[in-house]
Amino acid sequence: MGMAKRVVLCADEESLRNPALLGLQEEPLGGIAWIECCATAEACREASRRESVEEAWVVSCDDMEPVNVAAALKSDDPFKKVYLACGSNNGSLASRASSANIDGVLSEAAFVERFAQAKELWGQPTSQAQRSYREMPQRAAGQAAVAAEARSAVASKPVSGRVSKRYSGTVIVVVGASGGCGKGSIAALFAVLCAKAGLATLAVDADLQFGDMDRLLGVKEPVRVDDVVRDPTRMVRLYEDARSTGKPSLLAAPRKIEASELVSSELPDILEAARGDYDVVIACAGAFWAETHAQLIEAADAVAFLMDSRPGSLAATVHAVELCGRMGLATSSFTYVVNKHERDSLLSAVDASCALKGSAAVELPHGGRDVEELLGAGFPADFIESRNALVPEAAALLARLLPKEQADKVAQVMASDGKFKRIFGRKAQR
Repeated sequence: MGMAKRVVLCADEESLRNPALLGLQEEPLGGIAWIECCATAEACREASRRESVEEAWVVSCDDMEPVNVAAALKSDDPFKKVYLACGSNNGSLASRASSANIDGVLSEAAFVERFAQAKELWGQPTSQAQRSYREMPQRAAGQAAVAAEARSAVASKPVSGRVSKRYSGTVIVVVGASGGCGKGSIAALFAVLCAKAGLATLAVDADLQFGDMDRLLGVKEPVRVDDVVRDPTRMVRLYEDARSTGKPSLLAAPRKIEASELVSSELPDILEAARGDYDVVIACAGAFWAETHAQLIEAADAVAFLMDSRPGSLAATVHAVELCGRMGLATSSFTYVVNKHERDSLLSAVDASCALKGSAAVELPHGGRDVEELLGAGFPADFIESRNALVPEAAALLARLLPKEQADKVAQVMASDGKFKRIFGRKAQR
């Protein structure tokens, strides 16, 4: 009888034939008694069910995405160690691995080290792979240290601060189909009002090309979406800052436009990870509609769909809603908003409702010069204290979008101000 298999290694057939692709020099994997090699997800799951198997390493797979294989193995047996090995770590991968309770995400250098340690543990002589790791240049060793630090930060974080099925914050997405309808201003105002109500809040600037929420919220050196993609532990520090300052955290748009295409696919996973940390996540999308909008809408608990009083803005809204229908996106979470409304505006909420086939719409008043002079200059708290008519109406809209318990907290803060009490009290009952 051969030696019991202790580790299941999942990798594509080409890599299993040529271990150098895995960073394992001169290692004939088929001849190692304590490893069972699998190339498909089903074979890997079947092998991992054996009692002798203590760990599973997922590098690649012929028929399934590696992170999904690793998640399935962990679901099959939560008590077995499952590691996902990859060439680079990013925000999407880190959040998905954390959500699936995968034990670690290993860089190539860390994977080679894990292999060497396992080989020593199970009585094998020191191999060329182990010597190669010890002789690796400082850059690779540094990569392993960074990966270890990221894993340690995720592992040591309290359960309530991770993606958790037991707790889920509220995600509100602010969208619009035309430029200049005030999406960024309303999203920033929502974020500040939520934080003022004592809710841990994250504002995400999902207008990845031209977002300016850092300017609206007065954040001089923001953490940006591409920063988090490169280093997921930045999200941990961002959350800690929100708790300590009582202000909304901000995940700003990339500094360079060309980075927008590279990080757009990461947004849904970033939102899902943030949902486990924050009470409320406010995401603001751009006017140019793409796959990102569909992903944001699917991730949202509520959508504030903004337009302004221009006929063209309403026409663009109808056009975008029709697109949502063709894509199979549910629009039941949409609240349509006619922003910047004035008495002599060409369009009202009634006009919008008629054009949208009876869907209810609300109006937000024009904030006037205060919007640019205070909110636009990065003084959102001063804008709220200015008693501008937009503030209580925006708070009332926010109360419609939030669950009752969170809406009540916003209502209490606004009702504490005598000027806003009557207006907000009436609006909040919608």
